[in-house]
Formats: sequence, C-alpha cells, structure tokens
Amino acid sequence: MTKRVQYDNHGTTDELEVVDVESPTVGPGQVSVQVRFAGLNPVDLAILSGSFGSGSGTRGLGMDFSGVVAEVGDGVEDFSPGDLVFGGVPNQSEADYVLVKDPAKHLNKIPKGLGTDVAGGLNVAGSTAVAGIRAIAPQAGETIFVSGASGGVGIIAAQLALGLGARVIGTTSPGNVQLLDGLGIDAVEYGPELEERLREAAPDGIQAAYSTRGEDEIEMLLGLGVPAARINSIAAGPQVADKYGVHTDGQAKARRDDLPWLAMAIAYGHVVVPIGGVFDLDDVRAAYGFLTGGHPVGKVLLRMEPKPFTAEQTDYLTQ
Repeated sequence: MTKRVQYDNHGTTDELEVVDVESPTVGPGQVSVQVRFAGLNPVDLAILSGSFGSGSGTRGLGMDFSGVVAEVGDGVEDFSPGDLVFGGVPNQSEADYVLVKDPAKHLNKIPKGLGTDVAGGLNVAGSTAVAGIRAIAPQAGETIFVSGASGGVGIIAAQLALGLGARVIGTTSPGNVQLLDGLGIDAVEYGPELEERLREAAPDGIQAAYSTRGEDEIEMLLGLGVPAARINSIAAGPQVADKYGVHTDGQAKARRDDLPWLAMAIAYGHVVVPIGGVFDLDDVRAAYGFLTGGHPVGKVLLRMEPKPFTAEQTDYLTQ
C-alpha cells in the first residue's frame, strides 16, 4: 500500500484527503518512482476547482516530483532502479509513488549538484519560465520587467534574463526585496502607483516583460511603451494573445530538453531556486494555504516520509 492525495469532488482544498491506495503496477515501458518531494503549483488549485473542466470519480493531484526509481518495466533502457530523477506527470505526483507511463517524455535524471528538493518543484515552473523567456528574447543591455519575481516562475525567469545580459526589474512584496537585490534583480514593491515607480526605475524605458498577473498589468506595460510582441503573459488567460497581441507561452511551448538544461544551470550555480516552504504529505491542505496566502519565495513542496534502509544499505553498515 502507498499514500496519495486525492479528491472525489471539485472544490477547495477541503476536498483533499490523504488515503492508502494500492502501489502502482509497472507495465512494459513504464517506470515507478518513489517520490521524495512534490512541487505545488497554482494550476493544481485551478484543476481542483474544476476550472479546466469537470470530471467524475476519484482523482489525484499534483504534477511535479523528484525521487528514486523503484522499478522499471520491460523495454526501459534509459533508467534503472536507484536513479535519482525528476519530472512531471498529470495529477498524481502528490503520493509516495508515481507511475510514469512515458519516461522518455516525462522523466529526467537529476544532475550532480542539484538537490532532490529543488528538483521536485522544477517541472511546471521551470519549463514555463524557459518558454516565456524564449518568447520575449531578452538582449544584453536591455531592461526587462518580471512581475512576481520572487515567485516560483518569476524568480527563474528573472535570472534567465539576467544570464542573457539584461537588466531586470522585478516586483515583489516588501519582505522579499533583499533577496531579489542579492540575486542582481532590481526589486520594486507591489502596490498603488506601481507604474510611476517603474517609470522612475527605468527612465529609458522597458524593452520586454514577463507578466505573471492579469490584464491590468498588460495594459500598464503597454502604457509604459513595452511592445506587445515582447510581452509574455502566463496568468491573464489565453484570450489576451488576440486581444493585445502578446505572447502566452508557458509549459505547453517548452522543449523536451528545457528541463534538463535548466537543471544543469541550477547545478552550475547560474540560477538559484529558493524553497519557500516544505510540508509533510498529511499537511497538504496547509501547504496549499501557504502557497496562496503566505507570499512564499520560490517553491512550496510536499515531502514524503523516507522509506527504511534497503537490504543493501543495511548490509553496508553491518559488514
């Protein structure tokens, strides 16, 4: 038996339960992963609420995970039991074990230098950040705006723009200003008169923007003279592409090798992904409450209880 987060009806996190279920059975071409960390994302709550369509029956939740390969099916050659891996599978990562039916598409090995905690939250935020930065193509010497620059997507996107030689202005809450400044991001606080503060911070204008807020922010950026073709929006909805002419590139536009590339960039120290909070699986409701109301820096994770030593580990210590 194994534990997992699941729900029967769409709604709020009050619908979530942690239950014991049968461990997944590995078939040909499949991989079972013992999860160490599962990353939480706002899209999980949208799925839970029914915003992406209603469904019936019991469903799991979560997309991001890291862990250890437990078992591989016939025909799997790229992964072996014991490999440290990370990736994403739809609506099942918040569990002790996940079954990856297409490992060539959804699973990556963790490079040396990248912790399983950070890797556990990379799938959605990392691929979304890379795809959006590619869409607005920051250039050396340009000034780039990133909203929500201390959040899971924004903090990665901002550092990618920095790596391309751009100056980055990022919005954040007062408590996270020092963190962004330490990363080389010029922090500007949210709140009233933001447009005026941005004009002051960028007297020569803003050339491109990564928007993680609604339509009001897109209109503000256009008013600041940012070209629509160099704005990427990930939170205002798909309609803004036609309405304003902006990009809406997110995870769906990411390339297969984007996550392995980003994992190496983090391992090399070019990108820092802070962990804003870590919760036990049984505290999943509190974890989502913290995600939405706590203004966390970087990623919020669920941590699975480690399993007992294997026979090989025990033998090593006793012989």
